[in-house]
Order: sequence, then C-alpha cells, then structure tokens
Amino acid sequence: MFQPTGWDQKVAQYSNYSIPLFLSEYGCIKNARNFEEVASLYGTNMTPVYSGGLVYEYSEEGNHFGLVQISGSSVTEASDFAALASELSQNQPSGDGGYKSSGSPSTCPAQSSTWEVTAFTGEELPAIPSGAAAYMKNGAGTGPGLSGSGSMSAGGSSTGTATPGSGSVTAVASGGGSSASASSSSAAQALVAGELGFAPLVCGVLVLVSSLVGAALL
Repeated sequence: MFQPTGWDQKVAQYSNYSIPLFLSEYGCIKNARNFEEVASLYGTNMTPVYSGGLVYEYSEEGNHFGLVQISGSSVTEASDFAALASELSQNQPSGDGGYKSSGSPSTCPAQSSTWEVTAFTGEELPAIPSGAAAYMKNGAGTGPGLSGSGSMSAGGSSTGTATPGSGSVTAVASGGGSSASASSSSAAQALVAGELGFAPLVCGVLVLVSSLVGAALL
C-alpha cells in the first residue's frame, strides 16, 4: 500500500521536516475496508516522518465511513471497527519509530517559471508602526465594559417609571419659529373644544352643493 497510494512521495517530500506530521483522514470505502494501509502508516517506511493518522470516521453519518453506529446513548460497532482494531494490534511501532533528531526546517524551492518567488531575507517586510508596536508591547489596556463610551449603558441607568400624564408637547409658532410648551391635558381639551379649523366643514358644504346641482341637471 505504500507506493500505490502515493504515500512514498509524501514521505520523500517531508523526509527532512522538523515538526510532527500525521494523516488527518484515511480509510477508503471503494472496496472492502480492510485497513491494509495501517501496516505502511505504522511501519518503518513512514514512522521516521509521520506520527500516525486519524481514520475517517468514528460515527456513521450516512456516508458509510463510520466505524460505529450511535443511537442515543447506545454505540454499536460496525465490521470496519473490528478490521481496524485487528490491523492496529498487528502493527505497533516500537521505540521512537525511527525519528530523526537532525531534522531542519524546510526550504522554499528555487525560483523558476512555475515558482516566481525570490529568496526571502526578512528585510522585505515594512517596519511595524509605532502605535501598533505599543499595543504589541503593552496591550490595549482594560476594556470599558458596559459603562464605557458607546456601550448600551453609557447614558446612565434608569431612574424609575414615568408618572402617567407627566409628558408634554411642544407647539412651534408659524412665524418666528419660537416654541411654547403646553401640557398634554391642555392639548386634549383643545381637541374637545373643536379647535380643528373650518376646513372639514367647508369641504362638506361643497360636496353637498355639488350633489344638489348634479341632481337638478338630471
């Protein structure tokens, strides 16, 4: 399984890598899942570079990759679970697995027509702004919390419940733009007294006259 899967190429690519690697997902379902790749993954071909892997996947989610079926608090092992357990029991690396302590950071490829990147020395980066440097060194300080500027409580807390009828309205004069304050109860009394003007009465008279003239013409 080492060469047919292309894992030999991955091992060659990361053979000098200096940090642990693992396969995030493995376990094809194209044919029977016998997990024969476990022998390669945990064998001497790969353990010097790879630190194992994670099988896809633990619980069945409808895509047939699950090792177990979960129903409520009940867990039922599928046949794939037993196959994986068997392979893992037979392929256990010993010692450090061939770990190379002399590994070094990977280097970028040389510049070419397919890799148009020049050598990086670190001098290409712009200097950090002084304001940002201060934040990096000292932090942003203590947050304002709920009482800070812009928060929902910045205007102060409520002083209680308003007394019914305590509101007021403001009237604006048509000429000079000055305003006069009148209580809400006064406004209500003005409506009762009929201070709405003559416009509705005039409109009603015109409609009545028009109706009588039309009837006479018929």
